[in-house]
Amino acid sequence: MSTALPAFERTVSVIVPVYNAAAHLAACVTSILAQTHQHLDVILVDDGSTDGSGELCDEIAATDERVRVIHQSNGGIGAAQNAGLDAARGAYITFCDNDDLMSPHLVERLLSILIDADADMSCCRWWNVGASVAAASKDQHADDPSGSAIVFDDAARSYQNIFSIALRRIRKEELKYFSEANWGKLYRASLFDDIRFPSGRYAQDVAVAMDLYLRMSRVASCSDRLYFWLQRGDSVSHSLRSATYYHDIVRAHARSFEAALDHGVLPARAYYGLTALRLQRRSIRTPFDAELFRSDRALVRSLKSRLTLTQRVRCMGLRLVRQAEVVVYDLTVHRRR
Repeated sequence: MSTALPAFERTVSVIVPVYNAAAHLAACVTSILAQTHQHLDVILVDDGSTDGSGELCDEIAATDERVRVIHQSNGGIGAAQNAGLDAARGAYITFCDNDDLMSPHLVERLLSILIDADADMSCCRWWNVGASVAAASKDQHADDPSGSAIVFDDAARSYQNIFSIALRRIRKEELKYFSEANWGKLYRASLFDDIRFPSGRYAQDVAVAMDLYLRMSRVASCSDRLYFWLQRGDSVSHSLRSATYYHDIVRAHARSFEAALDHGVLPARAYYGLTALRLQRRSIRTPFDAELFRSDRALVRSLKSRLTLTQRVRCMGLRLVRQAEVVVYDLTVHRRR
C-alpha cells in the first residue's frame, strides 16, 4: 500500500514533545524508529529540558537521518506540539508522548485504514500499563494480528457523546470512542491548517479537540491495541493540582461546550469536564485563584443555561455514570507502576 504512494504521501511526521525525559526517551524513540512503515519524519522538540534530554535528542538524531531536533525555551507541551506542527514535512501527522511506546505496526495500520476509507483521521486502541511492565508488554504484543475496523462520519458527536465505558460497551460502540488525546491517532496534516494548540496551558488538547473533529468528514477506527500509554505517578497529569490547572481544564471544556452547541451536538463530555470547577474551588490559595474561580463559575452557569431540560438531564445522567467509572480508574489503573 505505502510504496504505491508518492514520496510526500508516504511520509508520516511523528511529533514528540520532550521535557526532562532522559530516563524514558530512548525507549520511546526506539519504538518509533522500529515502525514497519519506514517513511518517517520524527521531530523531537526539546522544550527547555534541564536533565540532558536535549543532548540525548541530538545523539539520537545523529544515528538516524529520519530524526530532527528542535531546541526551544520551555513553553509547555502546547508550544512544543506547535513547533513540531510548524516543522512537519509529512502528509500525515501523529504524536507520541516522550515516555510512551508504539507498537511496530501502529503507523502502517493507521495509514492503511485511513487511506482505504479516504478518512481524515484514523485511530487505534491502546494498552494502559505500568511503566515497569511496558517494554515486556510491547514485545509480547508486537505480532498481534490486525483486528476489525469501522468508518464513521460523526466525529464531533462521537467525541462528545460516546465516552462512558459501560454505556459504549453495552451499545457496542467501542470503536466510535476516542478522546482528545493526540496519541494513538493519525491525522491528515491539512487538518491542522490554521489550528494550533494554546501555549502554556495544561488542557491544550481539549482546547482544540472540537475544532479538529468538526473539520473531519470521515474517521477510520480499528480495534488493534497499538499504543502503550504508560502510567507514572510523577507525570504532569497526576501531579499538578493547582487552581490554575483546573482553571485551564474548565476553560478548555467551556470552549468545547460552546462549539458543540453551536453545531447541534449534545455537549455531554464537555458538561462532564466542567465538573473540574469543584476541584478548582477546593484548590483556591490566593485572591487571584478566587477571582479566576468566580469568573469560571459565572461562565459555567451561563453555558448550562443554554441547555434544554432534556439536554441537561441527559448530560447529568452521563456525568454520574462517568464519575463512577473514574473512581474505579483512580483505584486501579491510576495506581500502576
